Amino acid sequence: MPFVVMITGIPGVGKSTITRLALQKSRIKFRLVNFGDLMFEEARKLGLVEHRDEMRKLDPLIQKELQLKAAQRTVEIAREEPVLLDTHATIKTPMGYLLGFPKEVIETIRPNFIVIIEATPSEILGRRLRDLKRDRDVETEEQIERHQDLNRAAAVAYAMHSDALIKIIENHEDKGLEEAVNELVEVLNLAVREYD
Repeated sequence: MPFVVMITGIPGVGKSTITRLALQKSRIKFRLVNFGDLMFEEARKLGLVEHRDEMRKLDPLIQKELQLKAAQRTVEIAREEPVLLDTHATIKTPMGYLLGFPKEVIETIRPNFIVIIEATPSEILGRRLRDLKRDRDVETEEQIERHQDLNRAAAVAYAMHSDALIKIIENHEDKGLEEAVNELVEVLNLAVREYD
């Protein structure tokens, strides 16, 4: 059986750092798959974008087509090895929020776990201001909080269509990164039963 752990969190929450460190500590080797990268590869092949951050400005119907192609590719990979799917539950677009996984996409992937990384809006805002490598939208703390609330709601909807369990991991400045990493490692290690 394929084992897929979907990890999500809004930009600036520390998801990439936690993921990288957890993969080094897990008892089984996961293939890290970035869902946005799979979508970007498809979009570039079609000549739709040149930079990844341009994708969220594409027509929502085109984005949904790219999502389905990326989902199919994810399933192909998961047949060979367990996958940690790095993604966003919701994407802020100029027209509003887009679900990262419409019904047919989440039903294609059927993750075992949906892990949400969260932090306080002020922590996220501070991290975004320090990260000059990405072209991020400027948001207020209230907008960041709304986006995190939408991610939780989206995760519940995704779980309804995939039977996934939901795990929320908090990544606070005062909590310590190691604790958040260890919580993710516990989830990843559950795949050992599937591959023994």
